Amino acid sequence: MTEFEATLPGDIAFRNEGEPEWMPSAAEVARARTQLEREGIVGSMTRSVAPQLVPPGETPWLWLAAAAALVIIWPALIAYRLVSGQPAWLPWWLPLIFALANLALLAGPVLFSERTSGTSDLRKRFTRIQTIPQMLALEPAEFEVWSGMLFQLLGYRVTNTQLVADHGIDLLVSGPEARYGVVQCKRYRGTVGEPTVRDLYGTLIHENSDHGWLVTTGGISRQAREWAGGKPIDLWDGLRLVDFSKQMRRG
Repeated sequence: MTEFEATLPGDIAFRNEGEPEWMPSAAEVARARTQLEREGIVGSMTRSVAPQLVPPGETPWLWLAAAAALVIIWPALIAYRLVSGQPAWLPWWLPLIFALANLALLAGPVLFSERTSGTSDLRKRFTRIQTIPQMLALEPAEFEVWSGMLFQLLGYRVTNTQLVADHGIDLLVSGPEARYGVVQCKRYRGTVGEPTVRDLYGTLIHENSDHGWLVTTGGISRQAREWAGGKPIDLWDGLRLVDFSKQMRRG
């Protein structure tokens, strides 16, 4: 028996009271774990989501600035030295024209690859997890990394709080809907209730955050959804995560 299988219920038909009806059995989860390990998918989930200088799909302005310094400044210096000697055959602006052309040739492929290959590679890694049994087959830390990939694909900068004091927070995000957002990831078989959402809201206030997310493989109770109504909180259950994976596969 593997360490992962030891964490599963002994009875493969076992289902806790309060689990959603679409929750898979422990046997299905164990088979999904075996599949993920055999296909090497687990390995891509063992790395923490590191802070990003350039999120996938965004323009690498820092790199472009360095490239500009390389291909503009040094030709400009050469031009200055040549112009100071005043050779009749070399206009002062010609090295600058060549430098700009060089910059365009360098920047074009970088911009193209940054907007396509980076995003497509991340999407490919994310969408290898497609079902709830596969999500439950991830260890909690692996599920956090996978959730972080989702936020990256949605245009957020992501920091995994394994690197910092988390205060009950698993991910810190900033992007389209949040200057400073907090995320709790729960690899969970049951139904998340109102108390958990209240705790998340308390954390949101304590951290002076402007948005919060609860991401879970389980279900979310009607009372929890009603309590979160009108508050800057999004609740994503297992079925919503399956929908996200389908959407990302379609691109």
